[in-house]
Amino acid sequence: MGEHVVRELSPSLACEAVLFDAAGTLFAPHPSVGAVYAAAAQEHGIHAEPGALEAGFRAAWCERAPVRFAGARDLETSDAMERAWWRGTVRRTFELAGARAPGDECFHALFERFAEPASWRLFPDVLPCLRALREAGLRLGIVSNFDSRLTRICEGLGLSSAADFVLASVEAGFAKPSRRIFEAAAELAGAAASRVLMVGDSWEEDVAGARAAGCRALLLDRGGTRAGPDVLHSLAQLLPRLQSRAPLI
Repeated sequence: MGEHVVRELSPSLACEAVLFDAAGTLFAPHPSVGAVYAAAAQEHGIHAEPGALEAGFRAAWCERAPVRFAGARDLETSDAMERAWWRGTVRRTFELAGARAPGDECFHALFERFAEPASWRLFPDVLPCLRALREAGLRLGIVSNFDSRLTRICEGLGLSSAADFVLASVEAGFAKPSRRIFEAAAELAGAAASRVLMVGDSWEEDVAGARAAGCRALLLDRGGTRAGPDVLHSLAQLLPRLQSRAPLI
């Protein structure tokens, strides 16, 4: 986590700090989850079609995501809990794809493959947005339900130097939408919760979670399926939205 950074803030902006979700908001798997899984599995003697693995992963995610932190007090999390959840998700992905389940060695390779920045791509609007927000005097953080791989990914993609801090749920000890991770992020940003804006692609985790902690929030809907005053379709819209002085919910 980075140190508090103080910059001159433009009086026209509606907040002092902006927090961003990571995967789905700032970057996405490259070329796809299915393609990365297929390549790693092939190296361990397991053949599966990338398309089948992609479909299997999406189905497995929908099945397992709602119970990711089931039984955890106040959405507590740790690297061990995250790794165990991913082990079950990978196993289910291959099962749904009609492929042989990966053993421990193969799972380790898959898990580590997604620690590599090469397995991810930044969306093209990300770095221009972060630069513009910094120039406007805002403090920036990345807050994600992620394990310890997040630090390496952000460093490799140039995000660690573009933001003031990176906070993974395993580092905070709590996952979104727990208010405790947003409180920790606001403290790192050196701002009151009411002066912090969260931007992410999950209504429940990013928007509802942030608002419950007293922060403001905007939903990033890159697919353009939703509309409204609290919805962005591109990060290029963020600074103009803040400069408009329209109320942030």
